[in-house]
Amino acid sequence: MSKKQPLTSIDFDFGVGEIIPATQEAHHDDGFDARIRKTEKEGLAIFKKTLGLDIDLKLASNEYFPSDGEVFIFIVQYFGAEKEYGRRDVDNMAKTILDVLKNRFYHDDSQVKTLLVGKKFEKRVPQNFAYVAIKRLGVSQDVDALKISGLERSVTMFQELKSKNIL
Repeated sequence: MSKKQPLTSIDFDFGVGEIIPATQEAHHDDGFDARIRKTEKEGLAIFKKTLGLDIDLKLASNEYFPSDGEVFIFIVQYFGAEKEYGRRDVDNMAKTILDVLKNRFYHDDSQVKTLLVGKKFEKRVPQNFAYVAIKRLGVSQDVDALKISGLERSVTMFQELKSKNIL
C-alpha cells in the first residue's frame, strides 16, 4: 500500500509548540483627535522576534519568497485546555502571525487572497500547538484543495515534531 498523497502542495509550513499570543489594536486615541501607537506587550514582542528569526533561517535559501503574487495562508491553533480555547479569538492570533509573515512571504497584506484561521480540540494533538502553511497562488488558482488537506497536514506535523522531541 502506498502512502497517501496530499491533494496539493504547500510552499512553506511550520509548527509552533505554544498558543499564538494575541495582537490587539495597535493604536488608541490620545483624546485630541490623534492616534498613538500602543507599545507591544513583551511576551508578544518576544514571540514575534523568535518566530521571525526561526523563519528567516529556514527561508535563507528560498528563492520563492517574498512573493510578488497572491498567497493563501492557513492557520490552525490546537488547545490542550478548554479554558484557553474558550477565551482565545482567532482574529487576534491571525494578526500576530500575519505580522510575522509580512515581508518574509509577501510584501503587502493585500496579497493575501485567502486567510483560513481556526481553533480546535483534537485528541490526536493533545497539547497547545499551532500550524501555519503558506502557498503562492497562480492568477486563477482555487484554494479548496488546500483547505481540505490543511487539517490533516497540521496533525501530521504535530506528530512528527512530537516524535523528534521538539514539542
